[in-house]
Amino acid sequence: MKNNILLKFCIASLLFTSVVKSSELIIAITEYPPHVNVVEAKVKGSILQYLNNMFSGRFDGIKFVNMSSKRAIRELEKGTVDLFFPYVQRVDGIKSFAEPILNVVPGLCFKKNKFIPILSAPGALDGYNVGVPPSLPLVPIFSRSAVKIKIVEGNNVLKRGVQLLLSDRIDAFYHPSPINVYHYTNPLAKKIACSLFYGYAEKVYIGLSPELLKEKYKIITKLYEKQMSEKPYEIFLLDL
Repeated sequence: MKNNILLKFCIASLLFTSVVKSSELIIAITEYPPHVNVVEAKVKGSILQYLNNMFSGRFDGIKFVNMSSKRAIRELEKGTVDLFFPYVQRVDGIKSFAEPILNVVPGLCFKKNKFIPILSAPGALDGYNVGVPPSLPLVPIFSRSAVKIKIVEGNNVLKRGVQLLLSDRIDAFYHPSPINVYHYTNPLAKKIACSLFYGYAEKVYIGLSPELLKEKYKIITKLYEKQMSEKPYEIFLLDL
């Protein structure tokens, strides 16, 4: 009797594992420097490494698809993609893992001769043309200042934004986490300088498709919680 029960359990386990491993995990990715960069129409970056390490071995394949955030939300709703990074602006019906993948402090990057060290000073940004990546939430100071917003489009938003900045076509470039770009190892630090909007930390999540099968959802959630408890993404970055 015990042998029969054990045999049935083993068969069920094998079948379950087969179902999980036979499915592909599709992750929508939007450019989000320095965590996701678009190079020659291909997405690269540390977040892809982290997610690949997290989910590899449990699926037949992990596919990263570069798309705009608006399209990513539509594809999540339809179930054609399973996950989406970065999920910043909350949308009804689209959930996320309970714990954010990272926390960022947004800021502005300037040409050094136009650098503003204290962004919260009243009227400091009045009249400035500020380049902003698509769909990136803005800190409240923008609504209280006479700022002219210019949406920066293109396959590589960071590169395009810096080009516009250095050519004086914009006065500042809004970045989700400039502390990761403006540092001594980056050649750009010789030409630009960045300030942070202190006190406006943003939580960045990974969106989940509401069409995920129950068992697939359980596996993904369990793997995410395990990886984040053992080695959070922000700790993983320190080893790169």
